[in-house]
Amino acid sequence: MRGDHEQERPGWTVERTVRRGPVVRRGTEGAYRRLELGPGEPHVVRTDLVGSRARVVTARHLLTFVHLTDLQLVDVSSPGRLEFLQRLVGRADLAPMLPSYRAHELLAAHAFETMLSTINRLTQRGVGGRRPQFALTTGDNIDNQQWNELQWFFALMNGAGKLVACSGGDAHESVHAPDWGDPAYWRPEPGMDEFKRRWGFPDRPGLVAAALAPFDTTGLRLPWLACFGNHDGLVQGRAPASPEYAELVVGALKAAGVPQDILAGATPPDFVTDPCAYFTGPRRRVVADPGRRLLTRAEFVAAHFADGGEPCGHGFTEENLAQGTAYYVTDAYPPVRIIVLDTTNPGGFPDGSVGLRQFRWLEERLREVHSRYRDEDGRWVETGNPDRLVVLASHHGLSTLTNPVSGPDPYQPESASDLPRVLAPDLRRLVHRFPNVVLWVSGHTHRNSVRPCRSPFGGGFWEVSTSALMDWPCQARFVELGVIESGEVSITATMVDHQAPPLPDDAEGVEFLAALHRELAANEPHGVGGPDAHGERYDRNVVMLVPAPFSLE
Repeated sequence: MRGDHEQERPGWTVERTVRRGPVVRRGTEGAYRRLELGPGEPHVVRTDLVGSRARVVTARHLLTFVHLTDLQLVDVSSPGRLEFLQRLVGRADLAPMLPSYRAHELLAAHAFETMLSTINRLTQRGVGGRRPQFALTTGDNIDNQQWNELQWFFALMNGAGKLVACSGGDAHESVHAPDWGDPAYWRPEPGMDEFKRRWGFPDRPGLVAAALAPFDTTGLRLPWLACFGNHDGLVQGRAPASPEYAELVVGALKAAGVPQDILAGATPPDFVTDPCAYFTGPRRRVVADPGRRLLTRAEFVAAHFADGGEPCGHGFTEENLAQGTAYYVTDAYPPVRIIVLDTTNPGGFPDGSVGLRQFRWLEERLREVHSRYRDEDGRWVETGNPDRLVVLASHHGLSTLTNPVSGPDPYQPESASDLPRVLAPDLRRLVHRFPNVVLWVSGHTHRNSVRPCRSPFGGGFWEVSTSALMDWPCQARFVELGVIESGEVSITATMVDHQAPPLPDDAEGVEFLAALHRELAANEPHGVGGPDAHGERYDRNVVMLVPAPFSLE
């Protein structure tokens, strides 16, 4: 970053923010805006669950961690992608398949590298001077269940020298390439395309070559915990892999157009049951790459033991390896138990649910850290177990635990059936019986959201979802648990912008590419979280209060 901007680099959003700025170009359907620095946002105190206006003075610190989610590190050259469907935006029958392309997606690795460097810088002093103990990722770290995407993610998280987040041959073979020749996508080189015509996107000559240049990965200087998301375990985050698709994705033909019957308005095939039905249109020859092979859930978990980062397994356990599961518990950060759920439905579709065996496992893990809890009729049950506060984590939050599909789990033997699937109402009722649960963190919606989840017995817990690193506003969140002088548990959430300047031309190298990624994401017309994915003030920098469920002296 150039010296003139060193003192004003983004970071803590309580000090300064990055926001949409002036219009610099107009298209036929929208305007393209620069980004700019804005004033900081002080924390908003939320007392929804305590019914008081307690003075927030921390008496005891309990835990600090960093929440990262939905990087969706994407192999833009993969033959398994569906970019061509983006030209059919507006067709209701294809809405579940979209977005299938983002103008900024080829720069995701650079944006994430810059965010990790920012976190390393900020953790030198931490929130309130306290360094985080770990980072927690809540899934969709990769985009298409591919082995090479996961290896790129490990290289970024752990620091592994030079990285080129591209597959196939030496030449770039994605829709961004100058020789792809399709104006449906943003092409950085001079010349008209639909993104420039309709939304005023800029020319950025030489961008594709810059994105392909090797760069050094810094690595996160914190231990980190993993979570399994729908893009980590389903084709395009939507479908169980078929043998035909698994062959297609490592092959040498990349789809370049919509199949004629779909283009003509025919009812599209069911992607979940037959993903290859979408790959019957025009194709282009690319360099085949066996590194694009698809991962099973067991391989995904096992890879976290072999990546060389800390802790070994990144939360996943030997039990996960033996049973082929991806949910776990850690007590490594007393006085808090962290329970990480696997909410990806192996039967398909983006939204989530929990299997019956996992649901019963969760109830047992909650009992273990409650001296008393309520039974299904609301009566207290005494256990004699030591109390811990509980933080739940999952890719899907309660608003998207709505997927009842009960297809077979391709990764479990029939004797280990995890059916039926359990949805949000039953999970909410279960968790409310256990008052030591104070926080549930998640991703998936690509939006910042902070919601109280009130218990019918009084009190409750906070549900915090953090926006996607892939999409606007491209942020992470620091979370601190403590006890305030009046006795309540406090949960302080602070949004972080990566340190690249708002204007790309004020930066160089990787930070230039990260800044451009964020600017493009802010102008993306079809973002997953929408134009208001940053949320309201009370969804960002907040202090959430919870009645103390037991003595925390």
